Amino acid sequence: MTERTVTLPHFWGLLDALPIALLYKENTKAEVFANVAALKLLQLPANKAVLSVSDLQHIKLLCPAKQQAFNLLHNPLLQALSGTALQQPVALEHCCDTLLLHSTSVALSFTLHNSILVTLQPINNIGDIPVLPQAVADTSELEEALAFDKLMSLISTQLINVQDNMLDQHIEDALAAVGEFCHADRSYVFQFNNDVDEMSNTHEWVRAGISTHKAQLQQIPEAALPYFCQQLKRDLVFAVNEVAKLPAEAAAEKQEFDAEDIQSVLCCAMLADDKLIGFVGCDMVSRQRNWTHNDLRRMKLVGEMIANTLQNVRYRHSLQNMQQQLLQANLELQQQASQDGLTAIANRRQLDTSLQNELQRCARNSLPMGLLLLDIDRFKLYNDHYGHQAGDDALKQIAQLLHQQTKRQGELAARYGGEEFALILPGSDIHACKKMAEQVQLALAKLAIKHSASDIASNITASIGVVSMVPDKTNSSSDFIKAADQALYQAKANGRNCLVIHTNG
Repeated sequence: MTERTVTLPHFWGLLDALPIALLYKENTKAEVFANVAALKLLQLPANKAVLSVSDLQHIKLLCPAKQQAFNLLHNPLLQALSGTALQQPVALEHCCDTLLLHSTSVALSFTLHNSILVTLQPINNIGDIPVLPQAVADTSELEEALAFDKLMSLISTQLINVQDNMLDQHIEDALAAVGEFCHADRSYVFQFNNDVDEMSNTHEWVRAGISTHKAQLQQIPEAALPYFCQQLKRDLVFAVNEVAKLPAEAAAEKQEFDAEDIQSVLCCAMLADDKLIGFVGCDMVSRQRNWTHNDLRRMKLVGEMIANTLQNVRYRHSLQNMQQQLLQANLELQQQASQDGLTAIANRRQLDTSLQNELQRCARNSLPMGLLLLDIDRFKLYNDHYGHQAGDDALKQIAQLLHQQTKRQGELAARYGGEEFALILPGSDIHACKKMAEQVQLALAKLAIKHSASDIASNITASIGVVSMVPDKTNSSSDFIKAADQALYQAKANGRNCLVIHTNG
């Protein structure tokens, strides 16, 4: 692939297709584009994308009358490309023909700068400056084509990665630019719903003095404009030069167009994944217009750009929704992995993780670390007497009671296993842990879950092992659980329904 193929902007292909030697320069840039015919005439490499000032200075131009080279200050080619309008004969050192150098400034609409076109044409008589051939003398069509391609580049740049909050603004800016360029009175976008049986005017630009009808053109059923919808679906285009001459079967459409004072209308379908998603169009209100092939081509290009933008935004929304769903699913999985299925509080896995994290935090900050281990007294007898469903309900109530006690950062209620529970109490010394254990026993008494099969009390009770110490880097979660378990074992040995504080002795 040549340098030229890689670097040329799309619209320069228009100039390359011309048989006339032509140079093109944007005023804000130093580079000069030479089309294929110019490169051949100037004997420059065919794959050279752009010319620099140095390249131009090395092109030997002669004054035909004096047969001598122009000096650098008066070099007509450099003068022309600097913005001076010229029409003068020149000769190339290697060329026997006399050439007419002709330059003009081109105002490209909707850009931030003007451009220069320079042509080099063979002439027969130095004394006669000829009328240039139609392809060059009448540059309006070329200028218009260049201007539209520049406009498309500008619109494409704005729409390609548009943010959601700027989507409507950029589409309406594009409609305004196209409407102005095509001298239309109104330009707009309609979008279909998923079933393509209803359409709404979502974006609109109107020229000053022209009425807007966007508010009234919402959720229009296909049956209201059958002729229009049929034509658009079949041909992907609906072009009417003179609304007054619409056929009889388009009576509904003619009535609507008359209500909007439309004399001529041009609409092009917008497709996404080969599916009709809407259309872009423009109207003539102040006068009637015969639409040209260029009008149709340009409206199709605008429709493709807007359709691609809308589709990209939909893809992005779909991707964001999928990502959100995935994040939610992952969160739910994490919760399931760390949550006890019956009681909905933390499970043994989460207990181990949280206990180790809080131990490390307390060790770093020289804070006490507290842990309560609870065992529901005579719970097997409760299950045997009341049934496992009642046992499960009781465990759920106790779990929620414990969860309500955890109010400070890092505190956690967890199901340790079976009828055993744990409370992690970071920052709590032995006195605070003893107070928490007493609160739990008091709350359990207020809960008053009947346990007539128990030999301890008439309601459900719990034995509690308590441990608290300031950890260091040698302590592990298993050390704390072992210490709390020893205290719990002692509480059971002491007759249950009591608390025992672990001591290092």
